[in-house]
Amino acid sequence: MSKTSNAKSQKPTSKPAAAALEARIEPKIEIDGEVTRRIRQHARAHLKTEVCGVLIGDDLAGAIDIRASIEALTATQAGTHVTFTQDAWEEIYRVKDEQYPDDRIVGWYHSHPGFGVFLSDHDLFIQQNFFSSPGQVAWVYDPHTDEEGCFGWVNGEIRRLSSLQVMDRSGSGVDHSAKQLTSYASPDDEDEEFEPRSQRSRAPATMKTKLLRWSVMFLSYAAVLALGYMLAFFLLPRIVTMAIDPATGQPYQVDEQSLMQYLRHAPDPEHEIKSAPAPAPPATPPPSPTPGSHP
Repeated sequence: MSKTSNAKSQKPTSKPAAAALEARIEPKIEIDGEVTRRIRQHARAHLKTEVCGVLIGDDLAGAIDIRASIEALTATQAGTHVTFTQDAWEEIYRVKDEQYPDDRIVGWYHSHPGFGVFLSDHDLFIQQNFFSSPGQVAWVYDPHTDEEGCFGWVNGEIRRLSSLQVMDRSGSGVDHSAKQLTSYASPDDEDEEFEPRSQRSRAPATMKTKLLRWSVMFLSYAAVLALGYMLAFFLLPRIVTMAIDPATGQPYQVDEQSLMQYLRHAPDPEHEIKSAPAPAPPATPPPSPTPGSHP
């Protein structure tokens, strides 16, 4: 009986069972809905550069409760990366000590404006060196597509978490129960599709951004040209050519139909010059009388 039980205990775990076990190892994430709103507001205010901040809350028995956030206003921002500077950390800790003295930093957030939800090499460096505790996560939000995701430590590796809960603690919402958000990628295939998926997300978004920029530029130039033409037409003086009667000094008032009829039947000046008769030669004067002759 003991041999049979030992053999059963040594039987390798099936793949579904291993996946379920791995899913249970994922940290449980609960984030306040007001925190997600503030992150989105911060990111949407900077649609061309990344922004970042830290997440404030608590970590108890593998459950990470995110209750607040602090913006890193003095961080170094760029189009494809963001860096926590020394000034940014000093400001973050000052705000934390004043407003959240009993809480701790449970992670960080940053935006990916237009190129999807993933962790780049630079993001992984920040997570591994500044947020290396198992109770610290990385929240990523794309303000162009409203896609968001959370990355945490699973078995010593940084992976995208399969689910999290958005809590409504403000008391102003209709539904106060936990809201489940499912990740777009499962933990099993995240490692295989990590880099290719990020590259595919970046290229179309970049093309759309360039096309939008050129369209806005073209419409701006067209609007400026149209406005300039209208101003010149209504404000600048216009030159009008007018015939003056030399006898009276008044402008001619010619009927349009009469003028067109006259121009159609008017003789051609060149034709008149060619058909005119040649002038007659001058007559030969009579010879003058010689002296001593009689008429």
